[in-house]
Amino acid sequence: VGDKNDEARLANCEKAGAALAAKYQSTGNEELVLDLSDGGLTAEEAACVLLGLRLRNWRFDLYRTKMKDEQKVTLAQVSVIGAPEGAEAAWDDMAHVAAGVEFTRELITEPANILYPESFVERCRKRFDGTGAELIVLDEAQMEEMGMGSLLGVGLGSERESRILAIRWNGGGSEAPTAFVGKGVTFDTGGISIKPGPGMEDMKWDMGGAGAVAGAMLALAGRKAKANLVGVMGLVENMPDGKAQRPGDVVTSMSGQTIEVLNTDAEGRLVLADALHWTQEEFQPARIVDFATLTGAMIIALGHEFAGVF
Repeated sequence: VGDKNDEARLANCEKAGAALAAKYQSTGNEELVLDLSDGGLTAEEAACVLLGLRLRNWRFDLYRTKMKDEQKVTLAQVSVIGAPEGAEAAWDDMAHVAAGVEFTRELITEPANILYPESFVERCRKRFDGTGAELIVLDEAQMEEMGMGSLLGVGLGSERESRILAIRWNGGGSEAPTAFVGKGVTFDTGGISIKPGPGMEDMKWDMGGAGAVAGAMLALAGRKAKANLVGVMGLVENMPDGKAQRPGDVVTSMSGQTIEVLNTDAEGRLVLADALHWTQEEFQPARIVDFATLTGAMIIALGHEFAGVF
């Protein structure tokens, strides 16, 4: 994994763990025993090996009905012997990060007929039960009363009702919270300004920002983070039915600003306008980190390895 001064050492530890999972994931073996007694790893490095192993072993096979036995994941348990001092505590902490990543992957992978605004909320209710985090949900009637015409306009063409979901974790006393705000378009056809057909199935991923927020909040609540945090997700489905908003329509956002909708496929900014404004009004955060899935533009600009931060 490199020498002791190698900055990539932790990443290499994750890669080493991932390589183990890849090799033994579908071999018929249910348990892997990992001997770290002679590896010269620190506690953090040992935890990174396990993180890479666990994340690489994750697979979403729920809807695969014709898999051969040799394709199925059999590896279910990893036991470690000879772990360095402190590795168990380091892994207890790192395991919550893994759980958050896995939850984000699950949300993003589910198809849009299974995961839509209401079912996204219910899945989070179940997953956060017992964590100590508080869930706040706004339905369409509440959003309409608050004047969220911008967010609600996006969901007009869908039979699925829109929602705002906030997950609050108070672990930092009286300090103002840090807010994460995520775009949660559970499916984006583009609306009346409909997208091209080829590749449209990938638009179930347009809730990736909200999925990342949910996973981050799960990891932070699991780790009992000593900070005040709130994750806000604007959840809508953008469909082109007879009630859908049209290019040229004017909507009024919660802030009172009017917005002319020139292209209904520019829906993310409409969702986030109201979600961001409500976050500021409701929680008075010290800072906001906004997660949007501007995937095409970011990949063109930066490739697959880097995120765009503004």
